[in-house]
Amino acid sequence: MLVKLLDSLREFGAVNGALYLVARAFDRLGGAVRLYRYIIVAQPVPRGALLGPRRGQSIAVRQVGPGDSAMAAMPLDARALDFRFGQDAVCFGAFQADEMVGCIWLCLGPYLEDEVRCRFRPEPAGKVSWDFDIYIRPDFRTGLVFARLWDTANAFLRDRGVTWSFSRISAFKPRSLASHSRLGARPLGSATFLCAGQWQFLVSRFRPYLSLSLGPRSVPEIFLWSPKDGM
Repeated sequence: MLVKLLDSLREFGAVNGALYLVARAFDRLGGAVRLYRYIIVAQPVPRGALLGPRRGQSIAVRQVGPGDSAMAAMPLDARALDFRFGQDAVCFGAFQADEMVGCIWLCLGPYLEDEVRCRFRPEPAGKVSWDFDIYIRPDFRTGLVFARLWDTANAFLRDRGVTWSFSRISAFKPRSLASHSRLGARPLGSATFLCAGQWQFLVSRFRPYLSLSLGPRSVPEIFLWSPKDGM
């Protein structure tokens, strides 16, 4: 246990490492109690592309809508797709030889989370977005799919006057945090959820800061502001 503790502290830092061990302990007890800790980041929408005009051209990226058969290649069931498209989420898919190998999701308004009970509300409206679930098939993760998806997503956001895109990243996934950091993402703070049955307790860096939710009808809203507009 001491070795695991020291390894976790080195990998995640003191607070996140300790919470990671608590979350793992809850998992081993059967999952009746669950702990989630997110780092909220804001990523600037760049003025130009990540890739040069001749790079990654073998990877086609297009918007994928409800009922598109290409989505069958992604690890998402019909319920998850209905939930996402039902809140007007936009999905871009990356294709190699007509086969979908990755995707990125965007919301131009408030985003209702599907892992915990929470609605993220980025502000100011019209200038910000929410991005989530950037998935790339394992055998394509060392190529240019990631950059091609982001170039298309950023162009879509620029055309609509969006200057920042928010997302939540598990504090227990330092590689994902590092990937966003390379794109200029800035960590704004954390949100920690302790879930037990229908009860949920939230501690957040953002308004409302503390929340106790006793059932599915109680959905706290977390308000987020882009770095240039305060917090």
